[in-house]
Amino acid sequence: METNHINQSPIDLESLISGLKTEDARNLKLMLNIQSMMWGIAAVYVFISALKFIMTTSWYDKLGGFLTLVAFVAFALLFRSYYKEYKTIDYGIPTIEMLKKAAIRYELFQWRGLYVLAPLLLEGIGLNLMMFDDFTNLEPLNRILFFQISYFFVMVIAFLVGYIIWKKRQKPLRDYALALLKEFQS
Repeated sequence: METNHINQSPIDLESLISGLKTEDARNLKLMLNIQSMMWGIAAVYVFISALKFIMTTSWYDKLGGFLTLVAFVAFALLFRSYYKEYKTIDYGIPTIEMLKKAAIRYELFQWRGLYVLAPLLLEGIGLNLMMFDDFTNLEPLNRILFFQISYFFVMVIAFLVGYIIWKKRQKPLRDYALALLKEFQS
């Protein structure tokens, strides 16, 4: 690590704000697109659930369709709240406050992120119930375990992809914001 002998910030505030604006705009667009996709998928599941209730399918298939529908509606509402948050970001607030909010916004783990666990659980259970009859060569418990292990594996891969994106694009912004914040407060 280099020592800064000139007492000048190695991080330029303007370039940090530019990077934050770019990343925030990207996240705003992403949240809108994901929210739209979730509402679209929920609409498809309304149709699927209606068909399942009309047709003579098993109770667990109907329940699975309903739980999956509820999960996608919950995802859509969750991404709607994220979209609203990104839409209201203000760069005109005092610098220290803006840096604190940016550092919090780009933390890897956030408590509000736990809200995604409920729809993920509902989706996993719902899809498992809907696909239960597709694996007839397995015993019932093995069908459930096979699906849940597969679902868990997909979620781990999704988390790893998200982590890589965070580490490449958002962690540097957070680190720069924290470094500037520390410099301004000292």
